[in-house]
Amino acid sequence: MMTFYAAIGTYRIRTENGHKVPYIQKLGKLYPISIPEFVIWSTLLWEVMTYDELKKHYDEQIRELKGNRPSFDELLSMLAKRKLIVKGMGYTGVDALYNMLSDAFVIPFHISGGRKLWSALKLWHNGKISAHQACKILKTRVSTKMEDRVMRLVEQTPLSTAEIIRCVERGIEDVSTADKVIAGVYPDSAQATIANEEFMSEYSNDVLEAISNLYLNHEVVLEVV
Repeated sequence: MMTFYAAIGTYRIRTENGHKVPYIQKLGKLYPISIPEFVIWSTLLWEVMTYDELKKHYDEQIRELKGNRPSFDELLSMLAKRKLIVKGMGYTGVDALYNMLSDAFVIPFHISGGRKLWSALKLWHNGKISAHQACKILKTRVSTKMEDRVMRLVEQTPLSTAEIIRCVERGIEDVSTADKVIAGVYPDSAQATIANEEFMSEYSNDVLEAISNLYLNHEVVLEVV
């Protein structure tokens, strides 16, 4: 059995009483998060990791943190319970990835060229990434046709991975209103069952690969209700 983890939402840093405090923004709301929790969450942002991979990264980073060090398993469980991270389990990697992403909403993430350059230079200056990695971040990526199709859909409205598969399967291009989503995606299905229905779709793997690539390349973020 395999288990994958990924981060939900984006982060905001606010200055409170002279100190920088991290928050996770999800569905337009800010959620407070402790520093140890933030270490786990930020490690997963735009990454997909197994339990062992995540724990290794956490242990390496938490050594620098002074004071009490909460249990990794307790922190991970609390983050999942608060739906600030998402996990998926399956007998194969594809199954685990689908179970992790099927109900997650795919949200476009846009970053300006200047901000992207500054972020890459800052990471390189602080020793977080190599010069080669910085150049890779700044290089314009050529997207696939399926990635473009996914982006055209989610630029109109947030859709779950299962809903995106249904749109591709039925040739749905216009999801600009809630009525059009309901009429196209849900004329004969319930929201609770669509993930199971689309698992065996002939388009499932292609859409899953496209969404994974978009997420890993910082072009979308994930959110859950």
